[in-house]
This record gives sequence, C-alpha cells and structure tokens, in this order.
Amino acid sequence: MAEPIQLPIGRANLFDPPAELAALAAADAPQRLQYADGQVGWLVTSHEAARRVVADRRLAVVMAQPVGDAAVQATFDEAIAGLDDGFVSLKNPPDHTRLRRAVAGRFTPGRVAERRTRIEAIVADLLTAMERSGPPADLRTAFALAVPSRVICELLGVPASDEQRFLRPTETMLDSAATPAEIAAAFGAFADYVHEVVARKHADPQDDLLTDLAQGGELDDRELAGIAMELFITGHETTANAIALGALALLREREAWEALCADPSLIGQWSEELLRYLSIVEQSFTRVATEDVELDDVTIRAGERVTVSLLTANHDRAKFPAPDELRLDRGAQGHLAFGHGIHKCIGQHLARVELQVALAGLARRFPALRLSASEEELPIESADVGVYRALALPVSW
Repeated sequence: MAEPIQLPIGRANLFDPPAELAALAAADAPQRLQYADGQVGWLVTSHEAARRVVADRRLAVVMAQPVGDAAVQATFDEAIAGLDDGFVSLKNPPDHTRLRRAVAGRFTPGRVAERRTRIEAIVADLLTAMERSGPPADLRTAFALAVPSRVICELLGVPASDEQRFLRPTETMLDSAATPAEIAAAFGAFADYVHEVVARKHADPQDDLLTDLAQGGELDDRELAGIAMELFITGHETTANAIALGALALLREREAWEALCADPSLIGQWSEELLRYLSIVEQSFTRVATEDVELDDVTIRAGERVTVSLLTANHDRAKFPAPDELRLDRGAQGHLAFGHGIHKCIGQHLARVELQVALAGLARRFPALRLSASEEELPIESADVGVYRALALPVSW
C-alpha cells in the first residue's frame, strides 16, 4: 500500500487546485491521507465519489480537520466550552435533525427572498460609501466583508456595532500565525459574547432568528449559544470571500467582467459558475466510518476518517469539461460548493442572494473597476482549516 500523503495546499494560477492535488485527482481513486494528529484515513477527490461520501449516513461528521495543528484544535475546543453542542454542521442524526429543523425556517428560499430588498439596500449603502471615499479601496474590508456581516447582524438581531465581536475571533482562527493562547483568548471572548446575546433575546424579544429560537423552548441555552456562534462564523466569512474572490476572478478575465457589466441580469448564471470555480470551502468536514464502507475499489474500515476535496470535485473534468476555465455557458449545476446531502449548507440560499446582489451591484456602480496591484502582490491564501480567502483586495476605478 502506498505511503499516506499530506493534503497539498497552495493553489496554482490563483484558482486552480494545487498541482500535487490535481495529480492525485487524476488517479480517480481514494488516497491514503495523514491527518495533523498522525491518524491515517482517506482523501476523496472525484465529483461522483464525493457526492456519495457526503450523503452516506454511515460516514458520520466529526470535529476533525484535514490540516492544521492538533494543539490549536484542542485549544479551540477548550475555549468554546461545550458550545459545539449547538453546531448544526457537526452533528449527526437525531441531534442534527432537531437542530437543523429549529433554524431552517429562516433560510428557506421564500424567507430569503423576503430579505432581498434589504440586502440590496445594504449593498447600495456600502457602494455609495466606497464611491464617496474615492479610489483606491480595499474591496474586502470596504465591501465584501461588510455585506454579509451586516446581513447576519440583522438576521440574528444584533447591532452592526457588534460585528468585531465575531469578526475578530474568526480572523484569529484562520490566521496561521496565531498562537493557541491567542485563539483561546479570542474564542473565550466570543463565547462570552454569544451567551450575552442569548440573555438579551430572553430579556428583550425582537423579530429575529435568535429570538425565535429563544422563545421556542426547543433548545437549551448552550445549544442556542452554539447555534449563534456557528451562524456568526459561517454567515460572513465564506460569503465575504466568495464576493471578493468572485470579483477578482471576473476582473482578471476582463471579458467576463464586461459581460456582467453589460447585462447584470446574468448574475444568476455567473454566481453558480463562480461558486464552482472558486470553491471557497476547500474540504468537507471530516467524516468517520461507523461501519465498513466500500468506496470504489477500497474498503474504508470502521473508525477510519474520510475527507472530501470539494476543490477537486468541483474541478473534476468528468463532470465539468475544461474545469479550470471560467465559463458562463457551462451550466454549473451539481457543483458541491455548499456540500450535498443532509449536511448541505443551511445558508446556501442566503449566500447566493448576497453574492448575486453584491457582484451585480458592483458591476452597475463601478464598470471601470480594476485591480490596483499585480496578482503576485495579492495576499490570498488557503487557511489551515480549508477556507480560501483574500486578506485584502486593492482596487481602483
């Protein structure tokens, strides 16, 4: 049996899978993978096998990452002090079913559509502020990060002035230079904050998701605080990077940007292709086999871990011809940017609307938008936890 690999990171040509990972994907078979804590499991790279893995109930989600320092993970666990009881994405049935059902009502396509006008207003306000400040601007901080941060604040019923209370710990978690002590301090403060928010919802009910949950009586306060923490994190970081890197992907293919500017109504098609092409979340949550599972020509033994490369699945030539090209005419349906199966991202409809409204608004307001730094100078990286992100995106117009 071949020696286990370590998961390659660091993309080629800004958006293509790392060369080593692309070579593994070309073999079209599960590979032995060594995790940060020394355990050995499996890496799945093809689109077809990926769909099967993430939908297989015999492969249970666990809180273990394919890369990163195990000490950092232990520090994170200690800092959140059991709030993962409410992390919907890391639960399995029946707890997953119960928690997801509690929050799902606010994330249906219909409920998200009701928020569209408000999202459009947020985007317009931020674009006006950018325009007044004048070029150059950091598109990430001035716009891409601000859009989902304000949307999640309104959805959860907290003031926009609270945003640093959840932005800072998320940034610390994603910072490869952060020490375990820094992560512990950031998430300890974050845990205090979400407990404060839950107390507010009991004392002063409003028309928001967390009030609904607090008043519903189905969840205890620790689960509610955990749901709040997860929604604060997932509600801004991945969408912010989709907006920033989506703009970058279009700008570097100038014809694509000009096509969107000429007809912003095409944003629905562009957004699906961008979600596939960017694959902001690079790996699935790790799963562990609860019994032996046959996958292609290998047997995943009970107790072994499995990780799916969403990046290579979304760049699988068998599913998406010429996958490393950004193409409006592709028809990117079936991509796995939001996962698949019972753990498919609960906020997918909201994220789509935010991405579409943000990029269409940007194209209408700033058709002359351009990068104000070379691609080589752009601070873009794959974080240890498998999130592809721009630390800054300098632009002018």
